[in-house]
Amino acid sequence: MDTSSPRLNVVLVEDHDVLRQLLTQALEEAHHAVVALSCAEELEDVAAGQPVDVFLVDLNLPGEDGLSLTERLRAAYPLAGIIIVTARSGLNDKLEGYARGADLYLTKPLEVPELCAAVAAQGRRRQRVQGLLAQQPPYTLQQQQLQLTKTGHTPVSMSPSEVAILVTFARAPGQRLAYWQIAETLGLDLETYAKSSLEVRIVRLRKKLVEAGAHATSIEAVRGHGYQLCIDLRLV
Repeated sequence: MDTSSPRLNVVLVEDHDVLRQLLTQALEEAHHAVVALSCAEELEDVAAGQPVDVFLVDLNLPGEDGLSLTERLRAAYPLAGIIIVTARSGLNDKLEGYARGADLYLTKPLEVPELCAAVAAQGRRRQRVQGLLAQQPPYTLQQQQLQLTKTGHTPVSMSPSEVAILVTFARAPGQRLAYWQIAETLGLDLETYAKSSLEVRIVRLRKKLVEAGAHATSIEAVRGHGYQLCIDLRLV
């Protein structure tokens, strides 16, 4: 193993039991933390509360298919690496996979060292992006004026609920919030309010941040937990 490669949090979604076990073992031997799932529907059931660095997604999954899952993951985890690992080798399949948000498209059968190298490369890319984000100028949230500003950019108007979410993010340890904390901030009950609707709110808020000059990774999903704000935000 390349000792310069970071230890990554990897989520593997593969319905073939033997292959899933084989890939999990190989990745763990490369010193990565692996959560192995047999279908897309298990993703929300595994509550580890850790950010995901890399997703490995098979396309022929029971229930939600891998292409749909890839598209959904890209929207929720803009900074994570997504590698499709599948037996489908047609050009149209590959083009569709990249169009849905995959970073790499690998076809089975593949050599385990190649997969581990691809995972490590995605981890290094993530580290570089995080380093660039850390160097960005801070953002200022003017709570009374309902505006988000960044030096050199036009102020962006925010709704009261968007301001409330950002304030809660800024004051939370590690700027990380659980689903229930976001719902509580908005005065919602997660028992009756669909989590998918909460995701829509986060997507809209992320678009506002991008409009203000932030990167698309300004808010990242934390698997099984909630979301993390990934910009330096000052409250005034």
